[in-house]
Amino acid sequence: MNFTFQGKYVITANLEAVTGLHIGGTTTGFEIGGVDNPVIRDPLTNRPYIPGSSLKGKLRSLLEWALGGENLRKPHPKHGIYGACWCGKCEACKLFGVASDDTATRQQAGPTRLTVRDAFLTKSSVDKLQQFLGEGITTELKTENFLDRVTSEANPRTMERVPAGAIFSVEMLMDKYEDSDANLLKSLFTALKLLEDSTLGGSGSRGSGKVRFCDARIAWRGKADFYQNGGQEKELVRTARLQWTGGVNAGEFAGHKFSGKVEGSFTTDKAAENASLWTVLLKPENFQKVFGEG
Repeated sequence: MNFTFQGKYVITANLEAVTGLHIGGTTTGFEIGGVDNPVIRDPLTNRPYIPGSSLKGKLRSLLEWALGGENLRKPHPKHGIYGACWCGKCEACKLFGVASDDTATRQQAGPTRLTVRDAFLTKSSVDKLQQFLGEGITTELKTENFLDRVTSEANPRTMERVPAGAIFSVEMLMDKYEDSDANLLKSLFTALKLLEDSTLGGSGSRGSGKVRFCDARIAWRGKADFYQNGGQEKELVRTARLQWTGGVNAGEFAGHKFSGKVEGSFTTDKAAENASLWTVLLKPENFQKVFGEG
C-alpha cells in the first residue's frame, strides 16, 4: 500500500430536472389527507434538495453494472447479502469506496476517492419556482391511481415532486493518491453520462427522475500549490449551455461551449442535439488534452 495525497479535482455543475424529481423524505408529522410520498427537505429552508448519498449511490450502481456487475450477482462471502461491489480492485471500489471490512481488500482499494456534496436548488431556480407556484412553494403534487384489476376501482395516491426545469447546484471532489487516479475520472464521467440516460430518485419507470447536467466546471487543486502554499486552483474545463444551432464550431459541441485550458481545441464531430457534455470529455484525445498531465 503506497498512497500519497497529491490533490483534488473539483467538479461543479448544474443538475436540471428534465422531468419531475422525487427523492423521498419522511412522512412523520403528516396529517390524514396529506401527501403520501413527500420529498426530502432541508430543515432550515424547507426546500427540497438532493442528498449526496442519493446521487453517489445511483452513480455507483450504474457504474458497477457498466463494469460487468460480477459481484452484484452473488452474495457477499462474509455477510451473505447482495450489495455493492466488494472486490477492492475495480474502478467503482476505488472511486466510491470498497464495501468490505476485510483489511487486505481495503488496503488494495485504498482511500475512497469521491466525495459528493448535498445539492441544493439554485437561487434563480427558487425564484422561478415561486414566481409560478406561489411564495414559499417549490414542489408540485402528482396524483397517480392504483386500479383494482377486477373491479377497476381507483385508489389514488399523491406524490410530491420537484417540478421539471428546477436546477440544483452539484459539487463533487475526487482525491488523487496515485498518478493513475486521473483515469478514474473516466469512470466518473461514464457514470454521469449513464445517469442522464437513467433516472434519479423514485418512480423513474413512471416518468419521474430524468436529469441532465450543464454549466460544468472542473478545476485542479494541488497539494503543494493550493493547499500548502496558498496558490490558486487550476481551471481545466468550463462549459456553458448554448442554444443548439445544428452546427459544430471550434470549442463547441452539441450545445456545450468549452473554455479555459482547452478553448477551441476539442476534437468534435457532428452529433445529435443535446448530446451529453461527458461525451466530449470521454473522447480519448480530449481527455488526454485536459487530464493527461495529471
